[in-house]
Amino acid sequence: MKQDYLIRSASLSGFSSLVTELGGDTHNLLLQCELRPRDLSNPDNMIAFASMINLLELASNELNCQDFGLRLAAKQGLEMLGSVGLIIQASHTVREALVNAQRYMMLHSYGEYWMLREFEQSIFIERYQIYQDISYAKQYKELSFGVCAGLVKTLIGQPLQLERLEFAHVQISDSSVYRKYFECPVVFNQENDRLILDSSYLEQPLLPNSYQDKQQVKFYLDQLISQFGGDIERKVKTLILQTMGLHDANIDQVATMLNMNRRTLQRRLASEGLTFKQLLTDVRMSTACWYLQSSQLDITLLSEVLGYSDVSAFSKAFKQVVGVSPLKWRKSAQEP
Repeated sequence: MKQDYLIRSASLSGFSSLVTELGGDTHNLLLQCELRPRDLSNPDNMIAFASMINLLELASNELNCQDFGLRLAAKQGLEMLGSVGLIIQASHTVREALVNAQRYMMLHSYGEYWMLREFEQSIFIERYQIYQDISYAKQYKELSFGVCAGLVKTLIGQPLQLERLEFAHVQISDSSVYRKYFECPVVFNQENDRLILDSSYLEQPLLPNSYQDKQQVKFYLDQLISQFGGDIERKVKTLILQTMGLHDANIDQVATMLNMNRRTLQRRLASEGLTFKQLLTDVRMSTACWYLQSSQLDITLLSEVLGYSDVSAFSKAFKQVVGVSPLKWRKSAQEP
């Protein structure tokens, strides 16, 4: 079964005004991406994730604005997240706010997953893109982390010093542009997209909020979350993305993380016309194509990121699916 990936139209808040500032035609850009102005009239309208990605790339190219995603992020605040933003605001500490953001962000965007990790004295806010059918989503990735950095600054306040921001794609704007928006070192061609800051911020309290309002919003969001109970494809792909670089992803490992046994997971997938092997291959190949086109990550390191035993195993698997070697595919994909 083909998965539909959608995102709230609020993710395009400020798009029309930014396009106008740059001398563009919003209506024309929307039409080229199979969108209409009324699709953006209600922030809770769900639009195709692919259309969103295409629209940002098209606007950046036609308006000759390489930092379009970052400029759009500067126009968006916590209110853009709607009910998800409310539950974040109603949290007691920065840690609780980030955990709530991780839990409920799927209601804002079906095509990505955010994870909070702690390692020694650092917090890693990592983003995984489940939908990778379009390999050039650099503008959307930068928009996402622009909004993420803004959210962290809103929660923590000043002074705040981000340690580092890592992107998997190649640099598309001048270094000064990234310094302006993030005020921290920004590096590219990394294994993952992630924002890093000191863990001492986690226990910082937020301003008091109405606990009653929080409970009402949490109940509403949990009801929406429950609607995803049968979305086994999304769950399995998310877990594959999170674990494939740590060790060899396998069905037993994913089944355990889902609190299922192997046969139960196989039956659930079969009922949707899916197999674990098919999903693992889909995730690996779509992720591989994204890195090969959008970054300069070394092929050997990429094979490790994808969970292959060595580069030859990756090259063989890639050629079986795509028809050419990873190096040849990269050369063709990166040609102007």
